[in-house]
Amino acid sequence: MFHNRMMRGVLAIALGAGALGATALGVTAVGESTVASASTPPLICHKIFGHITTTVDIAKCGVAQKGAHFAGADILTGGTLTWGKSRATTSYTGTATSPGEGSCGAGKVKYDFTGTVTADTSTYVTVGDTVTYDVCVDTTTNVVHIVKRTTASF
Repeated sequence: MFHNRMMRGVLAIALGAGALGATALGVTAVGESTVASASTPPLICHKIFGHITTTVDIAKCGVAQKGAHFAGADILTGGTLTWGKSRATTSYTGTATSPGEGSCGAGKVKYDFTGTVTADTSTYVTVGDTVTYDVCVDTTTNVVHIVKRTTASF
């Protein structure tokens, strides 16, 4: 993210300096298509909870909406988040790997999810952004929660 912000600043300076000024400064102006596309900062969420056979909620995301929900079965493959009252959506796809119990404790399986945003009407994220989260799934109750002291990133 820092690199993208820095590149946008360099691009703005190079384009704002004009051809003569840029040459005098030893700066080469580059077209916007040659700079990596800018995206919104990652959306960080601090809470994932729910039931893998019904609904999972994502909350404490630092956006105007209280949070989002999606089908619990989608926690391991990606799906479509529906954001609060606005009903805006964010769709993503990916893969969850299971290294085992890990930091989840007895009777729970830890899954590490990595994916990509594929569609968005919420303006909270950008298509192509990386999605990551680590969750624990209770093997008896199917209750899902985020791994303690971690966050979800969209």
